[in-house]
Parts: sequence; C-alpha cells; structure tokens
Amino acid sequence: MPAFTIVTTSATQGSDAAEVSTLTDEFADVSEALGYSRRMAEEMVGYAHQLSLDFDYSNVGLYDGDLLDEEPEPAHPAFIGVWVLDDEGAAFVPSDEFHAETEAEPA
Repeated sequence: MPAFTIVTTSATQGSDAAEVSTLTDEFADVSEALGYSRRMAEEMVGYAHQLSLDFDYSNVGLYDGDLLDEEPEPAHPAFIGVWVLDDEGAAFVPSDEFHAETEAEPA
C-alpha cells in the first residue's frame, strides 16, 4: 500500500498562531487517501461550528509519499491538493489549480 501524508493547518480569526499537524499513513490508493482527508476536513469544519470559531486560514493538504520527516508545503513536488475550509464547508483544490491561482495573485 502506498503512503500518503496529510497536513492539517488550523487558524482562527483574531489569532496570530496556527496549529499544524502531520499524519502519514498507508492507503490503498489516492482515492482512499482523498476520502480520508475529506473526512478530516469536514470534521474540522464541524468542530469550528461547535466552538463558534471563524476560520482565517485553515486547510487539509494531501501529499503523495511519507513526508513525516519533512516540512511539506504546496511547492513540494508530492503535493496532490488541498481541502480549503471556510464556514460553508470544505472544497478540494487540486495542485495544478492551486498553483495557477497562486501564480495569478499579485505579489
């Protein structure tokens, strides 16, 4: 079974700090890893609603491979995509769309 790395980043409005967690696990394929990361993203949205928190910058990133000893970021070649969270829920942005949006944003 191939390994995938899931990186959760959670920050709320009014806070300068973000909590980052990294999990590496084996999944049957990218589809199973994507489904697991989606459930994690939806749980984070649910917790935010329960605690009446507003998201500032929260996401669940998915990477191909065991990157537990690295600091994966979207520029990493193993980046598959990211679940972007807001008060409405979680939306998946594949790596090619993520990079196209990042490049289109003015510096």
